[in-house]
Amino acid sequence: MGKIIINKIKLTTNILRDFDIFLDRILEDKVRISKTQEFINGGKLVELNEFMKTDRLDSCHNRTPQYKYLLLHLFYNIAIAGKILKIDYSRSTKYLIKDKNFESYKKLSESEKYLFLLETFWLDCDLEKMQSPKTNTNIEFNLENYLDKLMDRKQLIFNDQLKYHLGAFLKYLNYLGLWKVDFLKLKLTEIGELIAPVLLNKWPFNDCNLPLLRKLGHDFGIYGARMAFQDPFWFDFVDIFPEINGTIPRVVVKKLTGNYIFKIKLGKIWRKVKIAASATLADLHLMIQDAFDFDDDHLYSFFLSNKPWDGSGYGRPEEGMGFNAAEKRLFELGMEVGQEFLYIFDYGTEWRFKIKTEAYIDEEEIKEPEIIDIRGESPDQYGF
Repeated sequence: MGKIIINKIKLTTNILRDFDIFLDRILEDKVRISKTQEFINGGKLVELNEFMKTDRLDSCHNRTPQYKYLLLHLFYNIAIAGKILKIDYSRSTKYLIKDKNFESYKKLSESEKYLFLLETFWLDCDLEKMQSPKTNTNIEFNLENYLDKLMDRKQLIFNDQLKYHLGAFLKYLNYLGLWKVDFLKLKLTEIGELIAPVLLNKWPFNDCNLPLLRKLGHDFGIYGARMAFQDPFWFDFVDIFPEINGTIPRVVVKKLTGNYIFKIKLGKIWRKVKIAASATLADLHLMIQDAFDFDDDHLYSFFLSNKPWDGSGYGRPEEGMGFNAAEKRLFELGMEVGQEFLYIFDYGTEWRFKIKTEAYIDEEEIKEPEIIDIRGESPDQYGF
């Protein structure tokens, strides 16, 4: 049955073929990433678009943004979230390079590749950020709601209301071969009728989509509310794809026992500090306070996305929001050399410190953080 299903998927969509070409073309050239949004540059998008069969954007040019290329935008988000590609932060110009799962993905069978793409889309992608055009709707709720209605054989007319609530996801699920528009009605495909019940009953977003869980205030588990010892995603699809032997296993972050060097900037003033990998974000907070001669008398948050107020940050437990910085060790962040994140102190004044991961040194951990280099005098914290 599995070979029959994957063949039907291939007849319905060219997503497997196109994703492989997307990866190969990315690695053939140095693909530059924009500085702020961290999207693929316009010229490369035009080139990639020409190789796609699943869905090719007809009207595009060098300034057409990535989110307009829905197929390429989906591929980019899956590749990053699935750790197949990553952004190289080690230079001033950012590029896309292989990540740890690239070679493993290439070795998967077609069925296993499809399930890995589906798993990454469903569990690891930030669906809200992938929505285009941006709406105020809850896309996770809308997706589950409309899939549930289709499973109950309810008629869904392809109209403006449907387009508003689903936006880009009308095409995303079409690319994955789960639904289609037929005679102005949204319908599940034969593959969708098999896969949708498993997704809704076994892997609901509120329990398993990691970006959503972070927004809801949870920060644990490799499957969100599910624990690591429970069956992996693909186990629930063996009746549909009986030939599969697994996909790419999820692993818990390995403990690092060396030291990090961070460069912490406040305008033109900066400090370089050395701190143990097993130290917490709360320890780093105290180090920053000491390095800039601040009084630790206000609330703070670390935003790992490097964007201010982007979801739940890590701060004080008494704040009643976000995550506890005292419970997050630095090695658990998985920071790449060159990667930056943001520290905001005092929500009234909003001191914004930019932190760059300068190095990780595999050596014996230091017991106390150290200031190893400085530039400029510390500012007056209070200004009066």
